[in-house]
Amino acid sequence: MTPAAMQPEGRKKTLQAFLEELQASGGITGGVGLVGTSSEVLVALPIGRAQEDPPALVTPGTFFDLASLTKPVVATLAVVLDATGDLPLDAPVGEVFPEAHRRLARRELGQLLRHRSGLAPWTPLFARVGSREEALRLLLGGELLSAEGETYSDLGYILWEFAAEDRLGSSLAQLLGERVFPPLSIVNMAPSPGPRPDVARCRLTNDREVELARAQGIEVLVLREPPHGTVQDGNSRFLGGLTGAAGLFATANAIWKLAREWLAPGALLDPDKVRSALEGGERYALGWWWRRMRGHAGSALTSDAFGMVGFTGGSCWVDPARDLVAILLTHRLSWHFDLAPWRRRFHRVAVEMVRDEGAAAVQGRR
Repeated sequence: MTPAAMQPEGRKKTLQAFLEELQASGGITGGVGLVGTSSEVLVALPIGRAQEDPPALVTPGTFFDLASLTKPVVATLAVVLDATGDLPLDAPVGEVFPEAHRRLARRELGQLLRHRSGLAPWTPLFARVGSREEALRLLLGGELLSAEGETYSDLGYILWEFAAEDRLGSSLAQLLGERVFPPLSIVNMAPSPGPRPDVARCRLTNDREVELARAQGIEVLVLREPPHGTVQDGNSRFLGGLTGAAGLFATANAIWKLAREWLAPGALLDPDKVRSALEGGERYALGWWWRRMRGHAGSALTSDAFGMVGFTGGSCWVDPARDLVAILLTHRLSWHFDLAPWRRRFHRVAVEMVRDEGAAAVQGRR
């Protein structure tokens, strides 16, 4: 007889117990845990409330603010535009923006998405400039060039977005809606969808942005929480609700559809292009982070695993060796609440589920 752990109900109970413990910690408002492979979702379970007034529970179809989980989506578009020749990843920044500072002009567009542009990690564009045009001038002018090597940078993704929009004459939202979402059958992903019952309310204040801005000598007004269904990231709100760095909302299933294309490309992405995008880098691939045992991934995932986490609380990790996609979408209540240990535990649960699924499949063929 198949052990209980190999049964679908057994997997659900294991994940449910983990999610209930995470909810009981008081660090999140609610979330969805999804474990899948390149071909199917094994389980997707919700926990907590999407909003309080009127009350609405989280469901597997609840939208969450992805924050930096937007970056792999944008990187997917970048690989597509590279393959079509519309915006080659090896093109110099100066080819698109001749006015760029000479140090930045020499960088390839792909380096913006690999965190090797030399741009600083972040600055409050919304407090420093008054328009997209002024933001672009600030990014290109050299003042924000402050790093060498691999330095995680929202600004690099925003500059790549500007390059794509200027070169193709369409907004980032339009490009994603035309080039990425249809081939992957993604329908539950959009920028700032508004105060709908199926959109989880994010109660994170902007105190982290206030702190980072103050360190740069800039005062930023405190925002108690973003309007329901509006992106938490201040630069994305300022730039129309969506940037290359943040702004998308999505369901766990929509993220799985994107992640499985990187795990088993073919519906949209060329396998050789994916292989190239995932090559190299000590910490960062194109659009993704590499697994670190003491980071968000943990030792349960293999050394080839890659993923991304979002400031609001979500995470997605892909382990090719295990044919695994592990997605934990949440909204945390404070940026001080460290989700890394919880994500590592979630990945242990996810790995066991995939192992059980494989064992059950073998037993079923006997």
